Amino acid sequence: MYTGPTPVAKMEIPGKSRHYLAATLAAAVFASSSASVATAGTTVTLPVEIVGENGTTSSVTVEVPARRAREVRSLWMEIHGLSYADMVSVQVNTSAWFALNNNTVAVAEPGKSYGGIGGGFSTLKVTLALPAGAVVEGANTIRFRFNRSDGVASGFRVVAFNLLTGDSSKVLEPDAFAQEDPGTWTPPLRDPDSILAGRELWLGAQLTASTLPNAPQIRAHCSDCHAYDGRDLKYFGFSNASIAARSRFHGLSDRQGQQIASYIRSLSVPSPGRPWNPPYQPGPGLDAKPVADWAAGAGLSWALDSDSASLPFIFAPSGDLAGPPAQDAVANAPDWSAIVPLISRGAFRPDGNLNPREIPISLQLPDWNHWLPRVHPLDAWGPAFENSEFSELYGSIDSPSLAGRRVPSRGSKQSLRGVLSSPELSALISSGRIATYFDKWTNARRALLKSYVERGGVNWSPDLALKAYSTQLWQLVKTWEMTQEFGLEARGRELFGATGESRTWFNTVPAATAPAAVNIPDGPSGMGGSALTNEYFDASWYELQVLLNSGNHRHRDRLPVDWIYVIGGFQDLYGESRRPEPARLLVAVIKAMQSTDPRIGPEDVAQGWRPSQNVDPTIMVDAAWAPMFQPLSGDTKRAITESLLAAWLDKNLQYPVGRYFRVGLSENSYAPPASYGRISGGKVWEAAPLFLAAGVNPDLIRQLQKWGTSYADTAARFQYSPGGTARSRGAGSKKSGGH
Repeated sequence: MYTGPTPVAKMEIPGKSRHYLAATLAAAVFASSSASVATAGTTVTLPVEIVGENGTTSSVTVEVPARRAREVRSLWMEIHGLSYADMVSVQVNTSAWFALNNNTVAVAEPGKSYGGIGGGFSTLKVTLALPAGAVVEGANTIRFRFNRSDGVASGFRVVAFNLLTGDSSKVLEPDAFAQEDPGTWTPPLRDPDSILAGRELWLGAQLTASTLPNAPQIRAHCSDCHAYDGRDLKYFGFSNASIAARSRFHGLSDRQGQQIASYIRSLSVPSPGRPWNPPYQPGPGLDAKPVADWAAGAGLSWALDSDSASLPFIFAPSGDLAGPPAQDAVANAPDWSAIVPLISRGAFRPDGNLNPREIPISLQLPDWNHWLPRVHPLDAWGPAFENSEFSELYGSIDSPSLAGRRVPSRGSKQSLRGVLSSPELSALISSGRIATYFDKWTNARRALLKSYVERGGVNWSPDLALKAYSTQLWQLVKTWEMTQEFGLEARGRELFGATGESRTWFNTVPAATAPAAVNIPDGPSGMGGSALTNEYFDASWYELQVLLNSGNHRHRDRLPVDWIYVIGGFQDLYGESRRPEPARLLVAVIKAMQSTDPRIGPEDVAQGWRPSQNVDPTIMVDAAWAPMFQPLSGDTKRAITESLLAAWLDKNLQYPVGRYFRVGLSENSYAPPASYGRISGGKVWEAAPLFLAAGVNPDLIRQLQKWGTSYADTAARFQYSPGGTARSRGAGSKKSGGH
């Protein structure tokens, strides 16, 4: 099941100046723009929510002075849930209705590069050109219409909008808008019987797949695809109207929808999120939020328009960064001269601990709607799922109070829910066994899907891909459910010790959600029906894994993050989007190097520092990766290359060369596709001429060559072989599963 749109938290106005570097750094790094504004006499409450049946329309009225009315040339909108062409139409006063698609509007970057309307991003900024005279002096009515459902969507939200002049100056002042306060929402039906009826419907109502003609009934109930108690709808701030509309979408009456909304509103869970704010979207201050608010993310305002805007957050001292950069500035280009002095080897130290959750990125992560499965495993696989270990390990019982309907329970001692409700939970966490239970559940999902999607010669279709991917999403949603219900996110240091992350997940479920994890191919059968959208979801779920559990300096072999697989994916995404992301890539490279426990030396092949097993500095000078770093200035790339190489070499020199070898030692190493270039293998000294050509300090290169000669000579004496292959997208193929 897939929940339609809901309301919004924060409005972004084009051209709004929002400085993000404190003191002298603030003014130096990014240019911002400002514009004069006209007064608008009418206050519009945002978001404008249009949810319901085909043809549903909502309108707003704004006041525009005569002088400014003549200057208006376009309507700028930030829309959540604009997921396919001609889904939405807009009318200004008595103008024609304008259907929104990639030909009728200008889609702002980076959303445009990820497919625009119909692509990966859930919220898009679009500009619609208006005919002369469309905007008049005084009151202007703007209407938004939900044209038709595709069998998935049930509406959309206008998070923000403004009228723009020819030079993109905004006409309406910020005080023309007010934000709806979800804290004021109450159950539409307040009597206990209605709330109880809503709970019963949530857990057991018979649903249809959609509002499309002849849509079939489905076996899954609301609680099966969402958090079983509905806490996700309360947590992410879904409005009463959207809950009721979605209930009608699935074949229930309006009153039944009101009852369900009343039940959701009555839940005693916090409401820090909004549907358009992607869960766990990184940004400064995220870890400082109460743990109950952590999953809501830093907010959509921290999804940057420029990847280069992330760089100061990687290299600047903590506390120097105050707020998001000017998101729609005319000249939103870095001042490289301000960034280069910040770059040092300290940022790349393998024994350091870069916090990726505090570094904003330009990749907008999936919203909650795109976490939810569109097909429940019960409807996808039937008895094969119902009788599987995958289903049993989640946990369910028959509840007499619900007339035999299947609902999650803490009662099954063999299930994850049973384990998490056990008095022994603290011991399970501190011993590390909690991770083992989640791994067992993920392995059970692989076993369920193996006969469908992991055998050779699969005849992939959009339907099969959707079923497989939805099964992965179901596991992700249920992991979130249990993590929230049992308060797991704040217990990282019980598992990883005082030096570990205080907030973390205990599993690899996010990475296992990527379409590539079950070999869903790029192309028509991929997610969104395109290679670009399929790669976007691969990248997004790998990014979420890095944010939620990158290893806490405790990697074992290729877990919890298969770094070369994940980093290689940057090339795959770039191959479709043509949008390089050097800053986000650098964060992944740094976290890959920081995946090792500083207290464990290279003798431990599975957990210790092994330069041949990780991404190495050659990624900065290899020709295959040059396009990824093209946005960087020459001085910036040189400084990064030199600092990365120096930090990598410093770590190697912590240990006498002999500690890297023993008689008969052999370790698995990657054999990535040739298109990935040389990004691992440890023989960095062989790239010395490339580093020299890149402007790296010759003294550092000589030090590298000296260490490399010693390493190679010692390896030869021990007859050391790094042979074998690994579970990368490697071994000659672009994708071979991996998770």
